[in-house]
Amino acid sequence: MKRREFLYSAGAMSLLAGCGQYGGKSSETIKTALKETPSWMKDAIAHGQMIADGEMTSLEQTNIAIERAGKLNEKLNFLVTPTFEHAREVSQSALPVGPFSGVPTMTKDLQETIGVRTAYGSRAFMKNVPDHDHRFVIAMKEAGLVSIGKSATPEFGFLPTTEPLAFGPTRNPWNPAHSTGGSSGGSACAVAAGVVPMAQSSDGGGSIRIPANCCGLFGMKASRGRWPDSDGTPWELTVKGFVSHSVRDSQTAMVTMAATDKGLPSPVLPDGAKGKTYKIGFATKDGWGNEVHPDCKKAVLMAAKTCADLGHYVEEAAPAYSAQAFNDAFMTLWSFGAKQVVGNVSKAMSGKPVPQELLEPITWWLYAKVADKDPDVLEAVYAQFAAERDASRKFHETYDFYLSPVLGEPAVKIGRIDQSGDLDALGEWLKSYVAFTPYANATGHPAMSVPTLWTAENVPVGVQFEANFGQESHLFALAKQIEAAAPWADKWPEMVLV
Repeated sequence: MKRREFLYSAGAMSLLAGCGQYGGKSSETIKTALKETPSWMKDAIAHGQMIADGEMTSLEQTNIAIERAGKLNEKLNFLVTPTFEHAREVSQSALPVGPFSGVPTMTKDLQETIGVRTAYGSRAFMKNVPDHDHRFVIAMKEAGLVSIGKSATPEFGFLPTTEPLAFGPTRNPWNPAHSTGGSSGGSACAVAAGVVPMAQSSDGGGSIRIPANCCGLFGMKASRGRWPDSDGTPWELTVKGFVSHSVRDSQTAMVTMAATDKGLPSPVLPDGAKGKTYKIGFATKDGWGNEVHPDCKKAVLMAAKTCADLGHYVEEAAPAYSAQAFNDAFMTLWSFGAKQVVGNVSKAMSGKPVPQELLEPITWWLYAKVADKDPDVLEAVYAQFAAERDASRKFHETYDFYLSPVLGEPAVKIGRIDQSGDLDALGEWLKSYVAFTPYANATGHPAMSVPTLWTAENVPVGVQFEANFGQESHLFALAKQIEAAAPWADKWPEMVLV
């Protein structure tokens, strides 16, 4: 039996019972509930099961996803490069065995895909068609997922909103006046709109958790090295993954697609560890001592109460992070990313200077911060990251999880993050808006966003739980408890009920 077939039969299938919105019900009850629900409302596991049972074909599901994309993309702008005909061809081909075999999805515009434009959300790469697949794209294909196109992202994933000048803003299906977050905003929008059941995402500073938070979805940022595309460097920021409606989709994706040879424990909790009472520290203030928006604070307190009601021990406590020193270090590394982008574009232009209009103002603003700096300054950055990692691990000697807001305020309105204004002022505001998520990228620890409430403006707000290195199994276990106690998967934006 091949490894992926074994994982499907022995590992992934064990996740289907007692989790998600159908947890704790008999198999016949589950089947009846699934049949009464339109197929596009079901999670990716259910999609795969319908294909495996012969109830629907992959082509039928792919056509539904394409039809819904056609109806909703004009309003929401989540799809920047469609691959509809290719998706139909793939859906009718011999696909690998697995829980996601034949299931439609989308691929983020930051991941190279052979023969498909990969623009990185930038005007500089509008004609870029790679001749190879990114390693994560290969893993998706090996899992049998069928991508219907590239999902929108801000330029090079630099901003926590998806409003690239190359393609225009992606709008939140819950309230189109608001942002979907970033940088996996197109993927989150497509899942929240019921176009695909889960979509590929990536997270270098919160880019899975932020869009999940803004769109009412579940998002897990894995431990460093968990996924097969890890570059193996000790301070790698970005990890790949998915946004999904159900917890089991994200967990099963990690079981079937993630690396198993890097010494990390399984993302599935052993039977003997189930029923564990967790100790959770929570905070409603950022590292500078600023109270977050009332709705974000309310979400944390609601999640804390849910956890307490579930029998867990909850108290106010936070890791001893160094807010300003960390922010400075993180921005330095982020800026070197922009410097690398400018260098790559110049190289593609045979070494000529890059025209100002080819890249967005925020990219040039970041580039200017380190244009004259040598990479040696990154040693201090990594030393600061090590200090934050030590602070986090010290915290986890006492607490299993750190519960916090995802953002400092709910998803902002389109245009709030304005690149035509004072970028220094914007950068100062972003410190408080994105004050919680980047730490896990620096430490390499896993963290998840869990839907919690909807504001008076009908904008979702989630909370973040962060755990010690390699402890995704415990995060998933807690997430499934919360999912059962305070379910969110049956909530859909009114505008997508087409």
